[in-house]
Amino acid sequence: MDLKNGKYLLEIYQHCKDFRRFFLGSHYDHIFQSLLNILNNIMEVDNICGFFYKNDRYPYHYYSVISHDYDEEFDQYYQQLNQHYHLKEIKPQLESYLENYTFVYGLPLDCEDKFYGYLFFCRDEKDFGKEEREFLNTLSQIYADIFNNKETYQRRIFDQSVFGKILNSVHANITITNPLTDEILYINDTAKKTYQIKDNVIGLKCYEVFKKDQKERCRVCPLNRLLKNPNESHTWEEYSDYKHKYFQNHDSLIEWFDHTIVHFQYSIDITNLKEIQREAHYDSLTEIFNRRTGKKALNEQLLKAKKENKNLIVCLFDLDHLKTTNDAFGHQQGDFFLRTVSKEVTTILNHDDIFFRLSGDEFVVSFYDNTISNVHNLMTQVLNVLKQIKEQDNIPFDLSFCFGLYEVGPQTSLSINDIISEADEKMYNFKVKSHLKKAMRELDLSKVNVNEFTYNQELLYNALAKSTDDYIFICNMKTGVFKYTPEMVKEFDFPSEVLTNAAAVFGSKIHKDDKYEFLNSNQQIIDGRTDSHIVEYRALNKNNEYVWLRCRGHVEYDENGEPCLFAGFISNLGRKNYRDNLTGLYNGFELEKRIQETTSHFAMMILNIANFKNINQFYNRHFGDQVLRIVAQNLQTLLHKQTTIYKLDGDEFALILKDATPQDLYQVYEKIQKYAKQEHSYEGKSYSCHFNAGAAFSPYDGTTYSKLRRNCEIALQHSKHYAYGKLTLYNQDIADKRNQTLRVLHALKESINNNFENFSLVFQPKVTSSYHALTGFEALIRWNHQDFPHIGPGFFIPMLEESGDIIQLGDWIFEQAIIKLKDFSRYDKDINMSINVSYLQLMDDKFVDFIKEKVTLHQVNPYHIIIELTETSIAKNNELIVNKIQQLRQFGMRIAMDDFGTGYSSLSLLKNEPLDIIKIDQSFVRNITEDSFNYAFMNAIIDLCHQIDLKVIVEGVETKDELDVIEKFNPDYIQGYYTGKPMDYNHAICLLKKNIDNKS
Repeated sequence: MDLKNGKYLLEIYQHCKDFRRFFLGSHYDHIFQSLLNILNNIMEVDNICGFFYKNDRYPYHYYSVISHDYDEEFDQYYQQLNQHYHLKEIKPQLESYLENYTFVYGLPLDCEDKFYGYLFFCRDEKDFGKEEREFLNTLSQIYADIFNNKETYQRRIFDQSVFGKILNSVHANITITNPLTDEILYINDTAKKTYQIKDNVIGLKCYEVFKKDQKERCRVCPLNRLLKNPNESHTWEEYSDYKHKYFQNHDSLIEWFDHTIVHFQYSIDITNLKEIQREAHYDSLTEIFNRRTGKKALNEQLLKAKKENKNLIVCLFDLDHLKTTNDAFGHQQGDFFLRTVSKEVTTILNHDDIFFRLSGDEFVVSFYDNTISNVHNLMTQVLNVLKQIKEQDNIPFDLSFCFGLYEVGPQTSLSINDIISEADEKMYNFKVKSHLKKAMRELDLSKVNVNEFTYNQELLYNALAKSTDDYIFICNMKTGVFKYTPEMVKEFDFPSEVLTNAAAVFGSKIHKDDKYEFLNSNQQIIDGRTDSHIVEYRALNKNNEYVWLRCRGHVEYDENGEPCLFAGFISNLGRKNYRDNLTGLYNGFELEKRIQETTSHFAMMILNIANFKNINQFYNRHFGDQVLRIVAQNLQTLLHKQTTIYKLDGDEFALILKDATPQDLYQVYEKIQKYAKQEHSYEGKSYSCHFNAGAAFSPYDGTTYSKLRRNCEIALQHSKHYAYGKLTLYNQDIADKRNQTLRVLHALKESINNNFENFSLVFQPKVTSSYHALTGFEALIRWNHQDFPHIGPGFFIPMLEESGDIIQLGDWIFEQAIIKLKDFSRYDKDINMSINVSYLQLMDDKFVDFIKEKVTLHQVNPYHIIIELTETSIAKNNELIVNKIQQLRQFGMRIAMDDFGTGYSSLSLLKNEPLDIIKIDQSFVRNITEDSFNYAFMNAIIDLCHQIDLKVIVEGVETKDELDVIEKFNPDYIQGYYTGKPMDYNHAICLLKKNIDNKS
């Protein structure tokens, strides 16, 4: 075969797969053995030897296809080689490779002034001819070019390799760069798409490609750190101002194909995650911490202050007349108000200070290691800046706020809520003083002139006709000037009949316990939230005695719909003993007297505030008293035209409606329910105010006070248990049912007292979605009593919660469940047990200690215990509950929210509460094959939960059709009759054994 054909064959060979190993830079035997075989088809070659410079880590590589004895002819090639590369130590190795060859033709591998080594072609019979040497020269140039463009060949091989294909399919940005030059060696398709790279960027500096107008390595790049510790990896977050995205980067050094070290970066786009995290922690309008994150940060700041022996100055402030601004100028201006104040307050903060939005118009700032005096100056400074902004920008409303400061020492034992309450009290005092000072500044009694007061007599008549008799008051809503009757002026020692600052003059005489309600009720009129009110309070008369007053008033509007007149009557109730001291309402004695005196038909309704005892437990009894007082005043304002309201014991109120029909009662109760659905708060603390009601008619259901009240109470109890939140009218069937309930409750108590006789647990399996592998059980309580064979937990659990016996039974359930869990774990060490816990159990002071004690006693892994709480319990958002949940999680348990989707605040709970598992209520499973809402809700919630790392259980799956639909949404677990009915202990053991057999 001639050399021309040989050259052609070698060009083909250049592209064959044998070159792959050569490009990978570690295995030369195969490539040169293959080359030797091809050369022998063209010319005689006995051996191919080589010396190659690889890299700084592995400087030399020596190669010989066949090894022979040493020949002196090698010396001349060694001398040539040493001119290029001064490495005397290579001589012994090369001598051993080239020994005993008569003819050796050595060729340097150099290209573009770069030296890569030598190739030696050896034979014994004759020297290499001219044409052969030209051919071998061409061959050496091919290899030199390969060395010179090795990175290009490597990249092509990498892209075609399995590993390269895997990296190209990964949904993450992957780049590989030279750590010394920052040149890009590899970039996967995802990174190209992320950065919209269309051109070839191999060989370019990474920062030139991924950054905008940057000329050097990024300051935050961890490469220098990695070079010092090459065995470490580094994870960090980066914001790309070029793409306006957040990335989480995972960097490390790895060995490349030629044994050099390269910089490997795996980068994930976490922009959406950052947005979710931001929404979870920040108030979207003001861009400061929200309530939950702020209180958490404040708690951490408290711990830090305690450790460092520093104090805190906690400032609570609320914006002045935000609602008025919203109503008068629109919510866009109200939002501007909020953002402007937040922005200016932020300017006075130091690094260790905390700022968060507590509620609509309330904010908390905690100044670290500061003084009351300095913080007061800082807040005053902000107020001055806001005043300048108002004047400069001609803003039509005040940019101002009231604030209170409370100093917290490093050894304080107060809770976060207590600290905020203390600051709130300071703010309230500041607000009252501020408003009164403003009114006093505007007061100039010497200039008061009765003739200056004007009003529309026709509108005055309309207002008076809607009120009752006693002291008359009239207010010009345009000027804020009040006029009182001479009798009232004399009784309360007013300076004049006409007052331009009535809030200052009259407000100073109001009892301190009634001042909030007095100011709040009047503020509602001023803000336009109501056009009439009825409020009762105590005021100091000329004899220095507090007397009860009832104020009734109404607002009239002009032809433009603007409020122009507020007028009404103030009744002097005196100091009579038929009044409830707290609310000022008529009491039960007066109710009994009125019933005895009434001869016409009437209806009696008794209301109670649902779960009122929880309000006392959340805050304190004083707070609960204030809630009762506020509710009483609001009910009076709401219903004063239709009924008289009486305060009974505890949280109960009575209403008397003359000549009323059932329809009349339902209409009145509907008004009450509308009021209940509003947002309620006192001193910045929110509370729920739902009602139950029972009613009876006289003379049909009784004629005496005692019988009517008893029958109303029976109807009320029926509402609590069977018609929550509704009005129940008394009838004999309800009375019989009540007697039956009392018998059941008595039997339940007997069972509990007799070592939980007749109670037992059953266990419903929970399985994984798709594969339906058993993962755990839910422990369910059953009560089997011979006199009440068909009463389920849905009936008797609420009864025991109301009686308080659920705590004792709940403790028994928990201990029995973990005992059974320990037995189950002998068959499956990963099996878990879900245990339902009542809200009342959580509120018990000893609950967490009890849990830890029993788990430790029975030696159960707490991770395998899942505490299930109802959504309603978690939604109360009480700090005590959240604290106990966190303690349980720290102990190792997981927390599940049961009945998810049935409450009013489900989505906010996913964001705000420490949860691990969500159980979607079975009501969303019903008709899911036909109900488009349930279908969409299930799909959306499961997807959302997975995005925020919550596991999802769908409960109540009873048919295969339901299961097929639900599994399309990929929940984590399934629970229901279709996958497993509740079973006793023995059947549960059998299921576990069967599960073991299936696994094996």
